[in-house]
Amino acid sequence: MIKLHYLHEDPTQELGFSAYLLLQEENHHSFLILNDDEILGQIDLSNGHWRNLADQKLDEEFVKSISKFIMAQQFLHLPKLIKNRWKDFVAEVVVQSESNYLIVTKADIDFETFEKIFSDFVPQLIKEEWPITFKVYDAGFNQEFELRV
Repeated sequence: MIKLHYLHEDPTQELGFSAYLLLQEENHHSFLILNDDEILGQIDLSNGHWRNLADQKLDEEFVKSISKFIMAQQFLHLPKLIKNRWKDFVAEVVVQSESNYLIVTKADIDFETFEKIFSDFVPQLIKEEWPITFKVYDAGFNQEFELRV
């Protein structure tokens, strides 16, 4: 599950902004927009454009602002970066949450060498302000390591 805290400028509010929670239950699915416990809407990326799926009308600029925020998040880009950087080693990268990733290596690699290389260089790819945990398994799930960056 992806949980993002989104602050939207709102001059009608005492503090000048409103806080929202954006939830995505499964990867590549829509995001719920919550204000406290109230679901305000649901947006989905379709054909390169974010659209409101809920019956409730959302301000178009509000949806654009949320979509820009979501698209800037690293969990959308980091799996591809990792697979491209270590294409000879990595078979799959699964986003479990905005701070947890599962990585499965290709068969017949030197897992210990990959652990050293990955541990030394992945911190340079991380741009988040919170800790990121990688759980890395070999192709047969016989070896594993965990790295917190």
